[in-house]
Amino acid sequence: FLRLMGALRPKPPFQVLVMSEESRLGREQTRTQYALLEIVEAGVRVFFYLEDQERKMDTATDKLMSMIKNFGGEFERERASQRTHDKLLQKARAGHVVGCKVFGYDNVEVTGPDGTRQHVIRRINPAECAIVLRIFDMYTTDGIGVHGIAKALNADGVPPPRRHRKGWAGTCVRAILLRPLYRGVVVWNKTQAIHRRGTQTSRKRPQSEWETIPAPDLAIVPPDLWAKVEAKFERARTQYVRNPKGQLLSRPSGA
Repeated sequence: FLRLMGALRPKPPFQVLVMSEESRLGREQTRTQYALLEIVEAGVRVFFYLEDQERKMDTATDKLMSMIKNFGGEFERERASQRTHDKLLQKARAGHVVGCKVFGYDNVEVTGPDGTRQHVIRRINPAECAIVLRIFDMYTTDGIGVHGIAKALNADGVPPPRRHRKGWAGTCVRAILLRPLYRGVVVWNKTQAIHRRGTQTSRKRPQSEWETIPAPDLAIVPPDLWAKVEAKFERARTQYVRNPKGQLLSRPSGA
């Protein structure tokens, strides 16, 4: 799309643009309308083969028709997003996997009578489960933090969650220690897909919109060990300097 728009100046090297329909150019009506107007004003004729017609922007009626088409495309995108979210919510509440693979578990496909995949469930991986428990045990030891744990795992040659990476990092260890799935709780719906500046991105949802689903059969860390790790994290949070918004400023000075 960027190459297409950049080729319009000073003079486009093509005279015709063919698309299946208007929504292929974009599904955000304001930006799509403006982009289409720029293409037509550059002298390029635009055709949609599914509708078997040319899109012109010469008159107010032409622009109104284009606006209606773009509105329909954006509306359909919103409806599709709602349908997808509703389906994923049903799967999450049923205990099915709606995300990626999590360290400590295997994703197991469940097939129907005809052999087609119905859904995916998680199953504890014994080898990775032992590593998770080791990380939690090590963190409860005084004087050992997430970076120290990462160094110890790398020194012992423990394979990291993503095998293509060179080794463990402190951020990876921290993510494991904070993941509620290891205590048997699935937390879903923490983010929402949104569109900004013509591209898809995401935003964090308020905690009131999170879906918390008990999954005791997936618990790896016992409650007492989880409580010890939570307590140590809470002590660490009080020792770091933060601004009024709660953003981290510096590490403890040791004073």
